[in-house]
Amino acid sequence: MAAGIDWTEKLITRFRVLHAGGTRSFKQIAEKLSAEFRIRLTKNACIGKGRRIGLEQRPRGTSVPGPRKHKKPRRNRTQNTPELVSEIAQETVPVLPHWGITQPAETAGENRLTIYGLKSGVCHYPYGDRPPYAYCGNTTRRGMSWCPHHERVVYPHGRVR
Repeated sequence: MAAGIDWTEKLITRFRVLHAGGTRSFKQIAEKLSAEFRIRLTKNACIGKGRRIGLEQRPRGTSVPGPRKHKKPRRNRTQNTPELVSEIAQETVPVLPHWGITQPAETAGENRLTIYGLKSGVCHYPYGDRPPYAYCGNTTRRGMSWCPHHERVVYPHGRVR
């Protein structure tokens, strides 16, 4: 690292000479100065020093564009189009063909919602361990994400504030 480098006048003068040619990158300048003065300089140390002493900044990137890389043509792949399944909460849910539909673990509760039915004021507690999930849907207290029952499930030792 170049944090402890003492930029002597001799080192700065050599740095200005190497920079003035305009043909060397800061990485090359750092390597050359490191070898000549037996210190370890990085490219970024040289860039920073150049800015601090007011040297002309180099343009970013190359001015001459290189040859274009030709992209390989894309193969037409068959797209998996979702099939519509209407098993969860009497709604049509798009499902990919290789997905399996499982009912939520608990089947009780008439207020179950899909993710599209979630809004403020209803319980966001999920049922099931694989998509598509069903959510509790019972009313909540103001500013809460869960109904009182599921709040006790999520915070068994009480809310930490």
